[in-house]
Amino acid sequence: MRYTKQILCGVILLCMSLSLYSQEITTKNESRVKTRDSLRVSTHSPTAAMLYSIIPGGGQIYNKKYWKVPIIYGLLEVSSYFVCRYASEMILYRNEFINRRDGHTELLIPGLADIPNENILSMKQEAQRNMEIAIAATAIVYTLNFIDAMVDAHLYYFDVSDDLSFQWSPTVLPTPIRTSPSYGVTLVMNFR
Repeated sequence: MRYTKQILCGVILLCMSLSLYSQEITTKNESRVKTRDSLRVSTHSPTAAMLYSIIPGGGQIYNKKYWKVPIIYGLLEVSSYFVCRYASEMILYRNEFINRRDGHTELLIPGLADIPNENILSMKQEAQRNMEIAIAATAIVYTLNFIDAMVDAHLYYFDVSDDLSFQWSPTVLPTPIRTSPSYGVTLVMNFR
């Protein structure tokens, strides 16, 4: 559970550090833009991106967002590691409890000899709960792989410009009344 909170905090901090950008709006040669846009829609399909995402990272490669592939595989690897780890712990505690219940003393694990049966059972249940959380995390990462590929495919031809942006940064404001400065957030929005 401790690792799940750390991973979640890392993902939230990563998302908060990104700047948001908007689409550039142009009005020149609207007929030419419409023709080009109608051709673009047929050449880059969100459905194809979703189908390529059956293999994790395939949709991101299709969308030419190669930098996302290691992130997807890294998250899947971490969540799969925890699934295997907690599954092996659960099996170990389950077998220990069953062997104690059935009286098979030759099969008992020496490191767990001092732990009461009720604690072994609660350790097995905790490992099972953690395994189920890790399975859910793996499913969420795999589903986000599909969603990300489809959204990127829909936004593939959007023209992004640095002139249209929303950026935030922390700031310190001096105040004439108080001796201590005020702390805040500066929001910068550029529209063009």
